[in-house]
Amino acid sequence: MLVFIRARSCIPIKKATLKDIAKAAQVSVATVSYVLNNVTNQTIPDETKCRVLDAAKQLNYVPNLAARSLVKQKSGLIGILINRANNEGIWKQLRYASFINRLERLLTDRGYHVVLSSLEALNPKLDVISERKLDGVFVVDVKSENFHLISSHFSEGVPLIVIDSIIDDPLFYKVNFDYSDAFAKASASSLLHPSYIVMDSLNNAELTQSIINSSGIDPKLIHMMEDEDQLQRFLDQHADKSGVVLNEFIGAITAKYANPAKLAVICTADCPEILPAAVTRVQYDNRKTDEAFQLMMTLLDDPRAGPEHKYIEVEASPSAE
Repeated sequence: MLVFIRARSCIPIKKATLKDIAKAAQVSVATVSYVLNNVTNQTIPDETKCRVLDAAKQLNYVPNLAARSLVKQKSGLIGILINRANNEGIWKQLRYASFINRLERLLTDRGYHVVLSSLEALNPKLDVISERKLDGVFVVDVKSENFHLISSHFSEGVPLIVIDSIIDDPLFYKVNFDYSDAFAKASASSLLHPSYIVMDSLNNAELTQSIINSSGIDPKLIHMMEDEDQLQRFLDQHADKSGVVLNEFIGAITAKYANPAKLAVICTADCPEILPAAVTRVQYDNRKTDEAFQLMMTLLDDPRAGPEHKYIEVEASPSAE
């Protein structure tokens, strides 16, 4: 028996236009354009902005990046440059997974395309920077001696935000965790008196040293994670003590060899769910990602509109578990 299947006709779905949004929101096309392009020299009531944004969302409006580029001389591309060392452990490979995922989603929702590139920490190859015109850039965990080589590839006016790095340059914004706040919350919430720290070594030596100084712990009792065997030997020497761990992937490994009830983990990777229930968690709930994103949006709109202080330290969420 032959069975005939009628093929469905492929009717292209009409893309929503500014005119469609204007009609749905009962405003002019010009008003829609001002709202969607974040034009600051027009006074538009918040209620009107909300109507326009709601209408755009309901109609699944997708910005025409090519047209926007021609008008604004912008590419619509935002770069995320991750500095990586060779032979990274799994805890390092996953450290920025949540950060990249959320940042990419936030940027995509605003109509940008993301260019993600891994740079060799010791000797960064900058071809991707030279080949693409980026409207803004996030540089993550960069060696201070390489930073100016990277930043020199961008023309004046391109916002560049440094993540997880201390850079002695007043021209650029730096977004880091407030580690003094995190250590204080780790001790207070768990009623622990930490005697040691387990942490990852960052490419940015200045931030690594700042974390050590913020902890108040004897540097001899700070273990830099290299492999599990070394970690186990370190923990065996301090089996009766409490400790603080930075990075929940390292925290999950540490909990295999130490009593989880004596551990507080500062969740720098925004993945607290991987930790054993008995571990005390100091969480950031994507605060660093959101802070960096909002700062980039501000600088893209007006490079002079950013906060006066160039070092932004993000505090942990109010309560720890």
